[in-house]
Amino acid sequence: MARSSWLSPIAIQYYSAFCGIICSIMFMLAFVAADFISPIKPWWDAEQTAHHYQAHTTRVRAGAAILVVSGMFYLPFSAVISNQMRRIPNLHYMVHQLQLASAAAGVWTFILPGIILAATSYRPYRPVEITQSMNDFFWICAFMPWPTFIAQNFAFSYAIIVDPRKRPLFPKELAIVNIVVPILFTPAIGIHCTYTGSVAYNGAMTFWVPGVTFCLQLVIDAWYLFLSIRDESRTAQEDAESPAKLSKDLESGNSNNEPVAAPAPADTA
Repeated sequence: MARSSWLSPIAIQYYSAFCGIICSIMFMLAFVAADFISPIKPWWDAEQTAHHYQAHTTRVRAGAAILVVSGMFYLPFSAVISNQMRRIPNLHYMVHQLQLASAAAGVWTFILPGIILAATSYRPYRPVEITQSMNDFFWICAFMPWPTFIAQNFAFSYAIIVDPRKRPLFPKELAIVNIVVPILFTPAIGIHCTYTGSVAYNGAMTFWVPGVTFCLQLVIDAWYLFLSIRDESRTAQEDAESPAKLSKDLESGNSNNEPVAAPAPADTA
């Protein structure tokens, strides 16, 4: 079993790349399950906010569980990005380490909001003011911690840009995606300052645009990871076949590396 192709290093990388797609789907599904599409309104009073949790307790609990689990898939996805970045020549060790370290911090953007949502739904009939405060805490924790994604994606983009080869590991267009998308997360820095408008937690620039583009980015990155892993697999296969082919040529006398016989000494007689 240990030699199974299903457990090979290449297979593990394929699984990890696919985790990005799973994470994207589960992240969206968590909000759908909790009936947060569209989000509840920041301007609701405490009674209205608490009523949502009381009327949809089971759905909110399911959404909380899905959101926590989605973070698990983000880690292997980010690890395979780091591993593929190492194939880029002359890339400093710090760059792929920054990408991976930022992902390890960013995973709490999935797990911590999920835990807060679970705690909020645990006692939905508590005093409504407490439920409202915990609801606010959930939305702020879900969308405000964008700096970790900036660091992670910019590190990945830098690696793509500095790849000097004629056939780079990733296309330069992928760097643009990983620069532009996290910049779209930045309006959430003002999520705690307003109850209405595009920067409120139900607004276009805090919820809809970052949520949609983040999920699309995971799918796009996963696709190009599949391609780079396939290239690694083919390269490894060619390298493994080359010594065998050379040995076969030597045995058959067809090698181009045969030693040249020294010329016979001239007859001086």
